[in-house]
Amino acid sequence: MDPPSCLYRGAEQPEYRGFRLAPGVGRTELDGTPFYRLRLFRPAGGARGAPVLIVPPLSGHFPVLLRDMVLGFLEEAPVAVIDWANVRHVPLAAGTFGLGDNIAAIRRAIVALGPGVSVVALCQAGVPALAAVADLAAAGGRDEAAPAALSLVAAPIDPLANPTAVVDLIRAHSRYWYDIVPTATVPPGPAGQGRWVYPATTQLAALHAYLGRQLEADTELARKLARDDGADPARFPFLDLYTSIMDVDARHFAENIDAVFLRRLLPRGALTFEGRTIDPGVIRRTVLTTVEGGADDIAAPGQTVAAQALCPALPAGARHGLVVPEAGHFSLFHGEVWRREVLPFLRSTGIGAPGPAPAP
Repeated sequence: MDPPSCLYRGAEQPEYRGFRLAPGVGRTELDGTPFYRLRLFRPAGGARGAPVLIVPPLSGHFPVLLRDMVLGFLEEAPVAVIDWANVRHVPLAAGTFGLGDNIAAIRRAIVALGPGVSVVALCQAGVPALAAVADLAAAGGRDEAAPAALSLVAAPIDPLANPTAVVDLIRAHSRYWYDIVPTATVPPGPAGQGRWVYPATTQLAALHAYLGRQLEADTELARKLARDDGADPARFPFLDLYTSIMDVDARHFAENIDAVFLRRLLPRGALTFEGRTIDPGVIRRTVLTTVEGGADDIAAPGQTVAAQALCPALPAGARHGLVVPEAGHFSLFHGEVWRREVLPFLRSTGIGAPGPAPAP
């Protein structure tokens, strides 16, 4: 199978403009650093409620993979997205980007969007998002800085709660191995030349191997390729979204694997950020929602709902959970299952529902 051209389009453009949405949708850049931009999209006809902050995983995919999720929430509310940069275009002078920088970016975005924001974090964005919310809740007792809601979707909060073959494969190597073997330097030409990265080409090879195994059986990915159920399959085919890959800073790649999969720092109470120990137990005013797929072979049921036990101060009415039977990883944010089951459930918990309008 030849790599779709979007891999090269994404790799060569300093900014991958994947979030082409619909006529009338407003777009504002609220904040950013060389490593990301915080973009706010407003529904056609104006803002109708408190914003939803979508945090894509920094796992190699361009954030455009979550286009269906953005469109779904945009029907009812403004949507902000942390649009991660392809670090092959970030000059070495900007420094490196690690897991702590990821947490800081999410924390900063929540503060920028203000009270009432709902945060939705997918997959590997779950741990840094939960850490950012916990850190805000602990910041001098300023609960008003914490978001109204946090939804964790297919997130490996505790990978060993129900380890998959993916988890076993990751844990088969040491942190030292991840620092060295899968990484490379950006070649001469791009602005980030000389930067150590986990290359897009390496990630694409892994995705193609995973896809090959999926095509041998009647799996979610096989069905999506046979009948693309995305919001706009003509312009944004699922295969293009799935294989739209960028380079990831090598520091973040290794630190994330070490903290989340190897040492499981958050569930063990050992994750630190800027010298502070992260304790989700201090979260009291943020509604927590977890979403899992019954057939998810990447973040299996149990890995995400583990977040609930880490937040004992939340009352029962501030906790919600959903397991979608027979849904795999990708259906939880793309296609018919997302639109029919996941999005209505999240709205029923108050995420993306009409509420106080954000500031202009």
